[in-house]
Amino acid sequence: MAFCPILALIVLIRVGVGDGLAVSALGLLLCAAGLSQSSARADPWLLLFMGLYQLGCMASAMVSTGSISTGFGAVQLIIPILYLLMASLSREDLLLLRRLCLLTAAAVAAAGLIQFVGSALVYGGAGRLGGFLGNPNAMGMFLVLAWFAVLDQKPHSRTWRLLRHIEPLILAALALTLSLGSFLAMALGTLAFFWEKRRLSAFRAALGELCQVLARAVLGMGTGLLLYLTAAHTSVSWTALLPAGYLCALSFFWPRVIGFFADLPKMSLLVTALGLAAAAVVVLIRPSAAATFPERLEMMASGAQYLTANPFFGVGPYQWRGLDMQDGGKYFSTWHIHNVPLHMAVETGWLTAAMLIFMAVRFFRRGHSPAERAEGTAFCVHNLMDTSFFYLGVTGFLFLTVSRPGQRGKKLSGLALKSAFALCGGLCALHLLYWLGL
Repeated sequence: MAFCPILALIVLIRVGVGDGLAVSALGLLLCAAGLSQSSARADPWLLLFMGLYQLGCMASAMVSTGSISTGFGAVQLIIPILYLLMASLSREDLLLLRRLCLLTAAAVAAAGLIQFVGSALVYGGAGRLGGFLGNPNAMGMFLVLAWFAVLDQKPHSRTWRLLRHIEPLILAALALTLSLGSFLAMALGTLAFFWEKRRLSAFRAALGELCQVLARAVLGMGTGLLLYLTAAHTSVSWTALLPAGYLCALSFFWPRVIGFFADLPKMSLLVTALGLAAAAVVVLIRPSAAATFPERLEMMASGAQYLTANPFFGVGPYQWRGLDMQDGGKYFSTWHIHNVPLHMAVETGWLTAAMLIFMAVRFFRRGHSPAERAEGTAFCVHNLMDTSFFYLGVTGFLFLTVSRPGQRGKKLSGLALKSAFALCGGLCALHLLYWLGL
């Protein structure tokens, strides 16, 4: 059963922000698989918040378009379905699922790296890496989550022997996205990682581990930046093969790199300090990136003026773009306000946006490892200035690697579980008929 969610994740990565037909068909298949489960353990409060969020999205879509299948809920229904499937898995299957998620992330990173080098060789240059997700910012956030998920793996386990080799690939691919929002989210997530480590251990031990983690990040992302410079800022495209070959060697010898930084804490501190130079390189590569942050503040101010237009149901899903085009102010040429709670409040109403906030608060009240807390922090921070929440592969990866349905969860009877899957399956069937035009 662990393979069902991972196959769904692969599909969600490819569909981006959502293909109503594909996602509805996928949800229907997952519900059919879920009906075979006899029991589950899940957080009832989280299920309640997800259910109310779905109701809010459907109500907003019904009021604005006359159909519940046109809003965000139609494609995002796949997330509570995945959560219910996870809730029915055993602890061993959940562990297998997390490892499969990491292997999937490694495949996405490796494919992105190959695509980038291939583009440099064929076309004589390459731009920011969007990979399978199609958008550099979404790709960047996906890889940030994947990196924290790698940090959460216990050393010396059998699977760790394989998984530890994927860290430099993820970091290098992350650097190729040049997503400053993802980098900032990663930095604040790392700060949350340190804070949790400090709470669980002595300050010196937590600081030492933080420096080791940062040194590895600098080395991996520095290699990615070198690859970007040779591919995009030189006239000899084949030179991209040199840092690509170095990255392959780095990945192979990565366990020794981990041991090196663990044995020489001062070297970890030195390499971490060199990360400031890498940050300066990013600024030089994308000098216009700093201007995007004030622009996003303008976008939020533009969206905020519609908060009182309809507090209960919002202006309707996908309607803000048209309003922004007609209001006489600056037109931002995007479908989503780059602040997810604000966007949901504007388009689906205040109560629906509140459900998102409650889900985030619920997450931070649960017991999570330092790496999981860092992953959730990075995701929340990024969605205050970008839109990775709407990319189903990114949100799906977060739920599959961070949520712990069985921890302090309540047992769902077979009847309750089957009823939930039947209800979700019925909604997916209704959405599928809508997208088929029937």
